[in-house]
Amino acid sequence: MTKSLPLSYTESNIPPASTPPVLQELRTIIETDMAIESVEVPRDPRRDGQLALRGRLLRPSEIAFPRWREALSQRGYTPTLRWAETGNKQDVVVRIFAGVVRPGRSRVWINAILFLLTVVSTLFVGSLYGDNNLVLETAWDLLRPQNLIQGLPFAATLLGVLAAHEFGHYFAARFHKVAVTLPYFIPMPLSFGTLGAFIQLKEPIPDRRKLFDIGVAGPLAGLVLAVPLLIFGLATSPVIVPPPAPGAMLEGNSILYFTAKWLIFGKVLPNGVTGEDVIMNQVTFAAWIGLLVTALNLLPIGQLDGGHTVFALFGKRARMVNLATVGLMTLFAVASLGPVQQLLPFLEEVGFTGWFLWLFLILFVIGVEHPPALDDVTELDQRRRWLGFFVILVFIVTFVPVPMRPL
Repeated sequence: MTKSLPLSYTESNIPPASTPPVLQELRTIIETDMAIESVEVPRDPRRDGQLALRGRLLRPSEIAFPRWREALSQRGYTPTLRWAETGNKQDVVVRIFAGVVRPGRSRVWINAILFLLTVVSTLFVGSLYGDNNLVLETAWDLLRPQNLIQGLPFAATLLGVLAAHEFGHYFAARFHKVAVTLPYFIPMPLSFGTLGAFIQLKEPIPDRRKLFDIGVAGPLAGLVLAVPLLIFGLATSPVIVPPPAPGAMLEGNSILYFTAKWLIFGKVLPNGVTGEDVIMNQVTFAAWIGLLVTALNLLPIGQLDGGHTVFALFGKRARMVNLATVGLMTLFAVASLGPVQQLLPFLEEVGFTGWFLWLFLILFVIGVEHPPALDDVTELDQRRRWLGFFVILVFIVTFVPVPMRPL
């Protein structure tokens, strides 16, 4: 909400010279590229800015906004650009906020320590996978170099895919001159050996095009490495009737994983008639995890990579995609409950209790909806739009409703 002060006026009744000097200087920067129709001083400067200007752009937003941002930044201000909520679809609103985000220095030693710990944890998990000849006298012997090194195929594959993914984001951000940290890898000496990795943007993203480029660069870079490694791993993995094993788990099929097995082995696996299935070696398992991580990051929600993609594509309309995704995940989670499966047995094929954890993270940590970039007016060009739809297709073919289930 704003309140009308002497500064709130239309061009026809109050001359620009009546504005205070500082605000007039800010206005002058904007009016070079915008026909200003009204100016307001918001009631709450922290939330709504020091100054709000409504009007029509004289130049494309992708040209005007970077100039405004640079000029205002030199004076200690940050602009935002939004479509005006008026009947005229050509009107925009520029809000000018006091303050500029100055990226601080990165503490690279934290990234390095976390990466080294993740290397050890993935080597550890990899060494326990399959029929490795571990030399063990005590539990601590698991950390001996000659034992850890046996997990190298798993660790190198998984960390390679994760690194490609995160450095895809990193170099896209650097290309667009957006301050960003190096990747933070998260060690986890259980399960997959890591909880993944992430980078942290150190300043707001300027516009939806840069948001899109940074968002899609990660999953596409990871995919370029994960798919060939998956094919290589499958080609070197045996297909047998697995013997009964207590606690054994069956990995889930995505469309991509199912198709890759069919193309390489010429049959549907797992085979419900013969009982045959591929026994994943370390490279296959790690590449499968890499594709699973790609799919999870591409969930079209919040500030996940998929959330970046759909928001850059659809703007505010992405909210419908966000809510639909939460609804489907809730269905998959509820379908894992015993009473539900007894009532509707066919839901067993899509039920997975792990989605309850993801729903918690989405609702209370990640957030469902995506915040706008500073410039929310500049839309994607045709090339980016087609790439965005391709990324949505990547999500569809890599998504696994039930990642793991007891064999």
